[in-house]
Amino acid sequence: MTNLVLTRMGGRPCAIPCEHVVEIIPRVQLDHVPDAPNEVLGVINLRGRVVPVIDLRGRLSQTKPLPFYQHLVIVRAPNGKLLGLAVDEVRDVVTVQEDAIEKPGEIAGVRSPGVVRIEDDLVLVLGPEDAYHGSS
Repeated sequence: MTNLVLTRMGGRPCAIPCEHVVEIIPRVQLDHVPDAPNEVLGVINLRGRVVPVIDLRGRLSQTKPLPFYQHLVIVRAPNGKLLGLAVDEVRDVVTVQEDAIEKPGEIAGVRSPGVVRIEDDLVLVLGPEDAYHGSS
């Protein structure tokens, strides 16, 4: 079984595995990072740690312009570093079977996030590696 934090990013249903989530905080003031890629909104000071904030919503949504994000989901990357993901809203925490999360990219031979059906929605399952992959 896998626990997922259900969110909306750019109006699209997304989920982040709870094993990666450190905390969820409301929108805060960001410090700008000169010459950073467009997806890097800035950095925050989280109890003495500098945490970059990434906005994946532009890659996930056809909606333009994007609304202001409302929350940051702080996740821990495999290398132990913290990363903030900008989300429109945090909706719920659900439990799904691990085999319910499919990787359609594996079939096509490309890297892609997982997908799980929750009620009538196809929900993208994103991990910290998806944020790093997109901002490089």
